[in-house]
Order: sequence, then C-alpha cells, then structure tokens
Amino acid sequence: MKKLILFGGIGLVVLGGIGAGAFLFLKKRPAEAQVEQAKAAPEQAAATHDDDEDEAPAAGGHGEGAGGPAVMVYSKIVNLDRKNTYLKVELHVLFRDAELGKAATSDKPTPEASEIRATLLELLSGKTLEEVSDLETREHVRNEIKDKLNEKFAPKPPKPGEKVDPKHKRPKKPIKDVLVVDWGIAS
Repeated sequence: MKKLILFGGIGLVVLGGIGAGAFLFLKKRPAEAQVEQAKAAPEQAAATHDDDEDEAPAAGGHGEGAGGPAVMVYSKIVNLDRKNTYLKVELHVLFRDAELGKAATSDKPTPEASEIRATLLELLSGKTLEEVSDLETREHVRNEIKDKLNEKFAPKPPKPGEKVDPKHKRPKKPIKDVLVVDWGIAS
C-alpha cells in the first residue's frame, strides 16, 4: 500500500511538472507571435510609405537583423486618472534608425531606452477612462506616442563647420511605428 501511495505521489508530481511546463510554453508562444507580427508589420506598411519619411541605410547592420527593424516591447500597467482604474498595455516600438533601435533594445539599461519608457509612461498615465476606452482615441494616443518619440529623437542639425558623413545619415523620423499589441482596462 505504501508503494502505491509513493508511486501515485511521484506520478502526480511528474504530471504537475509537465502541466506547468506546457502552460509556460504555451503562454510564451503568443508573445513571440506578437513580436513576429510586429516585425512583419513594416513590410505591410511599405505600401503606405510617406514620401517625407526618408529611409536611412542600415549603418553596418546595427539594430537590424535579417528579420527587419529592432522592436522594443513596452509592457506596463498604468494608473488612469480615476482612482483604482488601470490600463494594462503592451506596445511595440519599431525603429527606422538602426543605431537608436540597437540602443533601445539593448539588454543593458541605456539613456535612450530610459527616455522612451519615460515618454511612454508620461503619455499614458493620467488618461481618463473615456479616453482609453474609445478606439479612435486609442489610435490618437498611438500616433501621439509615435510623433513625440520622433520629435525627441530627431537628428540634431550639424553645428557650423561640422561635416556630416553621408554613410551614417540618420532618418528624420527615427521611429517607424508604434503598435498596440495589448490594451485592457481594469478597475
């Protein structure tokens, strides 16, 4: 009888471990799929390319791999204007500027990544429940984030007498797109 209980307990532990592993594996898969979708989005957006957005050459391939531009994932729970109301958001920031993309997606903290995260938090927190509930307003917030980041990271004009290397030309709008991947409200 003791052997039956022992083997039953071991079997439950093994099955529990397999179940937990499967849960973690399946939970991780949608996030990876979302990143792949974010990487594929630039090809879809190429048909709607604006003429005033110049493309910078991939300076030595920094920040961009064979899969496309660098993608910064921003996942946060943000306080809204009302007490006890929160916005759970996941945004993917796609970079046109390879150097900025490399700095922002680095494993180590960088000033660029910190500035992007602070800007995102500033633009999202304090919104009202009505603002984040409306689909049109959400699109407006997405565009506001993209415009603010492009303004913040636009290349500075050269100083008088300073030469610009044409091989390292930086795009006027370094942020290619901001994709809303997850957007949920909790009270």
